Amino acid sequence: MKITIKDSFVKLFYRLFSVVSVSKDIRQRNYEKNINAWNDYKERYLSGGYIEHQAALTNMIYGRNYSADYNSCEIIALYNALRSFITDEKDINAISFPKLLTQFEKRGITWGGAYGTSPFALFKYFKMAGFDIKGYSYRQWMRICAKEKDRADFENVFDTFIFMAYNNAKTVKDMIHTMCITKENGQYKIHNDYEGSRSYDSLFSAVTGYKNGQSRLIIIFGIRKQ
Repeated sequence: MKITIKDSFVKLFYRLFSVVSVSKDIRQRNYEKNINAWNDYKERYLSGGYIEHQAALTNMIYGRNYSADYNSCEIIALYNALRSFITDEKDINAISFPKLLTQFEKRGITWGGAYGTSPFALFKYFKMAGFDIKGYSYRQWMRICAKEKDRADFENVFDTFIFMAYNNAKTVKDMIHTMCITKENGQYKIHNDYEGSRSYDSLFSAVTGYKNGQSRLIIIFGIRKQ
């Protein structure tokens, strides 16, 4: 596939415009509103502990007056990745989506929420939390996937994956989406993909299958507990 978008510009943008936090007053206001909205969302939509319905997060706020249905996909991917490591169902409530939103409003949110959250902030979060995490850019990923052994090693070593992709490989105007992939019964399931949380027979198929092949990877992380 011919690359028509400069990934380096996109990644530089996220690095530059995610250093300014949302004010403490706004963070507190949003958190108080989000607690009640989250409780309502959980009762209605939280399927198996995973967030699959971003479009229903209209009553939650992330950043400066942006509703979470618009800009929270990175935090949703983070939440779902953390959920994937929980083996005891009673511990699901230990992950607080409102708290994660507040945490990244302080460091990691991009341009006040207009462009979601920096993927590099997610990487740092997992590092600080003691996870083993490894990331690849699109070109690095394609080199790995060209060799069956390297691709299998990446798929087998890590338990959960987060990937950011263009919704349309030909134009950034169609925006970017970030999702979590988990291994379930030999399948790779994409959560919150707006396509019914599809499953694929390989990680490569999952990443390339998003948007029926119209998308393209920007960056992917493999995550596991140390």
